[in-house]
Amino acid sequence: MKRRSFLKLAVSAPAVLGVPYVHANSKRFAGVTLNINGYGGDYSRLMTEYVAKPLEASTGLKVSYHNSTVSAAVAKLIASKENPPLDVIMADSPNIPELIKADVVDTISVAELPAIGKLLPGVRQFGDYGIPFLTNAVVLTYNTKLSKQPVTSYKDLADPVWANRLGWLSPENTAGLLSLLALAESNGGSLDDMEPAFATLEAMKGNIAAVTPATVNLLQLLEQEEVLAAPFWDGRIYSMRAKGLPMATVIPEEGIYALYNHLLPVKGSRHKEAVLVYMEQALSDTAVNALVDFFRYAPCTDVKLSPEVASEVAVYGENRNKVNPVDWDKVSQMRGELLERFNRAMR
Repeated sequence: MKRRSFLKLAVSAPAVLGVPYVHANSKRFAGVTLNINGYGGDYSRLMTEYVAKPLEASTGLKVSYHNSTVSAAVAKLIASKENPPLDVIMADSPNIPELIKADVVDTISVAELPAIGKLLPGVRQFGDYGIPFLTNAVVLTYNTKLSKQPVTSYKDLADPVWANRLGWLSPENTAGLLSLLALAESNGGSLDDMEPAFATLEAMKGNIAAVTPATVNLLQLLEQEEVLAAPFWDGRIYSMRAKGLPMATVIPEEGIYALYNHLLPVKGSRHKEAVLVYMEQALSDTAVNALVDFFRYAPCTDVKLSPEVASEVAVYGENRNKVNPVDWDKVSQMRGELLERFNRAMR
């Protein structure tokens, strides 16, 4: 090759090759990976599709989901406080008091994350800790085909017509814990006076055919018609109805008891800016809509749902006002004692 031709090529090559090269490396978070715990299954699939992938495409940020139970992720984070294995932790309301007390998560303000302005009033249960994005609510369900009468309240579950027909979740499951609180408050009690809950439970014990700590077990009992009614997660009730089963979603007269799923920035993360960008995407209408559309759990943001989806979401619109407040810090302190008492009562 002639020297002049070589020099010409050498000068022009960066100009040609450099455009895509510069573009590929101009992405703000190229080379950065966020580590986040995942709930697994469809939850992690949807978070990957509607949060992680769009972020990688637009910013170069990679997200690695580590699927486990929330309690396992919390324990791992607390045990590795000096060298946190996560940048963001997804956790529901019952676990957040422990995270705050262990001082492993940071607060976050609207100045840092403008998308906080999309959150509905009252969903930030822990001050500046946690960004809630999805609601899991405990409501009532019954088999409309096989039941002799409808259910409208927790008090209805004590009717002898339900003898050996009820399913129940133990307080090991947060839905069972919230059901116990509902029994207390609907009978004049409170977290400070749970006696009415246990008195009611004793009176209705003959109606309870099965007690389980596992959501999936109660789901199977209802699907197989071994029990005909129960307090249960709203999204799980919808999943049965989507299969063609005649399971009603009933907003109890006593109100709705719910937890929220949160995102919390982990203290010591080296990628705070990337964490904020991740949360911004997680609160986007696209991401929240995808989760609500699939699970029919209610959003914690002001996203507008289609009429078809909204009709199947229990805690939406005016029903949002029926959500009862829960003191999760007190609940976390009492949970072991309540489980022990429940187990004694059900023997």
